[in-house]
Amino acid sequence: MSHQVGLTFTAAVAPGREESLRAMLRHLDLDPAHNDVLPFAELPDVHFARFLVLPEGTAGFGATTLVLTVDADGPAGPRVRDLAEEVGAGIDAVFGHCAGYPADPTSRQRRSWLAAHQENSEVFYIHAVGRTLTQILDEARLRSAVVGFVDAEHARLAALDDRGVRDAIRAFVSETPGLAPALEPPAAPGLLFRVREKSHKLAVPALLVVGLPIVVPALLLWAVAFRVRELREPVPLQVLDPDRLRALSDREDFEVMNQFTSIAPIRPGPLLRITSQLTLWIGNYTARHVFTRGSLSGLTTVHFARFKRFGPRRHLLFTSYYDGSLESYNNDFVDQVAWVLNVVFGQQEGYPRTRWMVLDGARDERGFKAFIRGHQIETQVWYTAYPDLAAVTLDQNARLRAGLGDDLDGEELRAWLELI
Repeated sequence: MSHQVGLTFTAAVAPGREESLRAMLRHLDLDPAHNDVLPFAELPDVHFARFLVLPEGTAGFGATTLVLTVDADGPAGPRVRDLAEEVGAGIDAVFGHCAGYPADPTSRQRRSWLAAHQENSEVFYIHAVGRTLTQILDEARLRSAVVGFVDAEHARLAALDDRGVRDAIRAFVSETPGLAPALEPPAAPGLLFRVREKSHKLAVPALLVVGLPIVVPALLLWAVAFRVRELREPVPLQVLDPDRLRALSDREDFEVMNQFTSIAPIRPGPLLRITSQLTLWIGNYTARHVFTRGSLSGLTTVHFARFKRFGPRRHLLFTSYYDGSLESYNNDFVDQVAWVLNVVFGQQEGYPRTRWMVLDGARDERGFKAFIRGHQIETQVWYTAYPDLAAVTLDQNARLRAGLGDDLDGEELRAWLELI
């Protein structure tokens, strides 16, 4: 099993080509999966993708900027190669609107151009690290088949005890072509990835321990300085444009899941710039080593999310894919992980005033929602490989598969049967 990677490609749109580009993206948006230009469904191992067009001046860019983000199973190199070869003509058609894109490129030239315009994200959150697209789709088919079997054999199964029902389901899976591999656990991510992640997980705390004589006084000074800054900050006033809000909301709530994109400047001053960098480091560590198994501090509706310092003026770009409406998404965040929001968004302009960084802030629900909508930007095209599968469903499907191989009894067995 592979790990996941978040790819970002940015390029300046050539003068006079913006309208043509936007028209093409509107065409892609009619059917992101199967359009005749760049059908994302033809890309192997891609969970999500999106195109953004950022107007000139956004984050300090001197020209209109095109952004492509891809959330996929890694490693990154093969995914870039897939873009250049599997949908190469589509990449040419879209990025051909950008300055410096080669005319009639070869696959190698296309890969080189994409690599030269690729950027990293500081924080990349994955709902379940290591759960590949193949696994997700296979487990969805497994669930559908098992549910169909149970419905068809309801009368026979009703006469069996819990263990007998499970044994009958296991027999059905083992005898059905294509389902038998589900009796084995999915493969783990590659050894190199696991060694790298384990080394990072241990090295960061070790360095902090070694540096305690410097780190502790520095943190105390920072905490005092940051609290003084908080006390002096005026209460932000976010004025929202009703027409812009209507245009954004008109593109939401068509599937089980939604997407969100925002870009906002960091408030001025070296203290907040340093704080923002520190919070991104913390976010990177926790996303890689703490929130890796389907829960973001109790929040279970986010599929993928990322933070990236962006543009000459170092704004913060945030993208996510989540289940439900934006209203419920925000409510879940405010109710369950307000402190996380304060840490990662709290240095941005317009964010409600925090107290000691983790307190207040998002607890001002009206102020937080005004901040979110105020910095939200339109996503021109977005694609999901599993539009009908909520994150909680993916987790249930994975537990259903795991239960086929585990030795279950009593309440565990009953809980497993209730997944069906």
